[in-house]
Amino acid sequence: MIKAIIIDDEIQARKLLHVLIKTHCPQISILDECIDLPNGVKSIRKHKPDLVFLDIQMKDGSGFD
Repeated sequence: MIKAIIIDDEIQARKLLHVLIKTHCPQISILDECIDLPNGVKSIRKHKPDLVFLDIQMKDGSGFD
């Protein structure tokens, strides 16, 4: 099982991605969904995912940050 986290400030984008992953990639388990970078960093440190689905442009900074 691949452990993943979704980080995106847009709720519709998170919901859509979650549905697409559940439908087409049953081997991926979504551990957490975060609405901003600070919470995303905390979640990454806590869960140590194999994969992060990360929005690049968010209100509180860049996904590259």
